[in-house]
Amino acid sequence: KLYFRDYITSALCCGGCGEERRLWLCEVNMVVKQRNTPKLSLLLLAIYSVPRLISAFIAPVGERSRQTRYATINFSDPSPAAEVLSGSFGSRSASSTNAEDIDGSKKVAVLICPAQFCVPVDYDNLISDIKDYVSKSSSAFNIGTCAVAPLPRTEWIKVARNLPTRSFLESTLPVYKTLDWYFEAMEDALSDIFAKEGGDVNLCVIGHSIGGWVARAYLGGLSGSSTSVCRLAQRQCSSLITLGTPHASPEGALVDQTRGLLREVEASSACSPAAFIDRGIDVTCVGSASLRGKIVTSDIEEFVAATSYLPLLGRLDDSVKGDGIVPTELAFMDAPARRIEIDGCNLTGNPVRHAHVFPTPWNL
Repeated sequence: KLYFRDYITSALCCGGCGEERRLWLCEVNMVVKQRNTPKLSLLLLAIYSVPRLISAFIAPVGERSRQTRYATINFSDPSPAAEVLSGSFGSRSASSTNAEDIDGSKKVAVLICPAQFCVPVDYDNLISDIKDYVSKSSSAFNIGTCAVAPLPRTEWIKVARNLPTRSFLESTLPVYKTLDWYFEAMEDALSDIFAKEGGDVNLCVIGHSIGGWVARAYLGGLSGSSTSVCRLAQRQCSSLITLGTPHASPEGALVDQTRGLLREVEASSACSPAAFIDRGIDVTCVGSASLRGKIVTSDIEEFVAATSYLPLLGRLDDSVKGDGIVPTELAFMDAPARRIEIDGCNLTGNPVRHAHVFPTPWNL
């Protein structure tokens, strides 16, 4: 097992000093798993990294160009991280916040869309921390039911059914058909939330890694779902938060690792931050810049990071940083989405990594 220790749960933001204001992490409410991290065997290392390196050099290079724009956010006073969950944080317009609908009796339910190979138990500490943080804050709302889309680690094997298809080879996999099993898991969790909280509860969707852009696709209507649960989720969602999510497949990428799925999400105007804001869904992207990637190194973590950064960006230099899996420059949506970039944990001094578990036959 390889345990990545740091877990992002929430953040406070404040303004910088001087003429040029910067976005700083003021507080991270997080749980640090203090476990010994054993060295990976050479076999496990080869299984994980060699396919990435090979695909980086034999896969077709993406042809689309993309201009990235980021929101500039200035805060004169610290704002509670809890407001990011409710969708009332840094409201830009009357349509971009549901704060006026929230009073002391209102609840915000949380749906977590897990990362690849992550399961509900992996997010127990995250959920506990969110509830604890909000209960101690002065926010005018309470955290209600928190649910994780119930996906066992073995469920991801379903992706393999697309390997021999023409769409896979041409990087044109359709979102609605390829990820139907993920969307179904989301709706199972949403059904539980609405059954317990009722149809008027505000909904915060948190997407971790791939779960971030899958949630983005679902809220943008790419699932093709016409269920009452889907319609209710679309209406009641007040905030979308992504943690370590790759939001782009840049022109210089050596390979499109999502085989066209992320490109479809990017190309859909309904999945854009502007469209979400217009619907009253606040959008926040959190990314880490804690780890560099190196091919020639004795540090296993730097090597694994390099095998991920290089295919995704098409380059590997001193400017490339990330969370060990996702490069920082891909972890943010365009403006008006809010950008929170973390250099490290200000409580422990540790890097903020992509995840805290590594799937093996022993923890499936």
